[in-house]
Amino acid sequence: MKTGRTKFTESDKLSILREYYASEASLYSMSKKYGIERGTLRYWMNKYPMNSESLSLPSQTIEDVMARKKSNKPDEIAKLQARIKELEKALA
Repeated sequence: MKTGRTKFTESDKLSILREYYASEASLYSMSKKYGIERGTLRYWMNKYPMNSESLSLPSQTIEDVMARKKSNKPDEIAKLQARIKELEKALA
């Protein structure tokens, strides 16, 4: 019975991860593009961390990714706090 799963070589996995880190694409968009479950991408990310030798990412790419992660957090927190206030008003 065929499951429809594609076997990715280690080289394919590393290439996909390099593309993910170098772009501002979401896990969702990468999973759709390559037909991979988001959980599988997360597993690969854990197996091959950004600073791993096998990925060989330029230091600038790593710095850019870290900066994007840091800059998104305050925005997310502010949005969540605003949503909490909206919901509290709706309950009142």
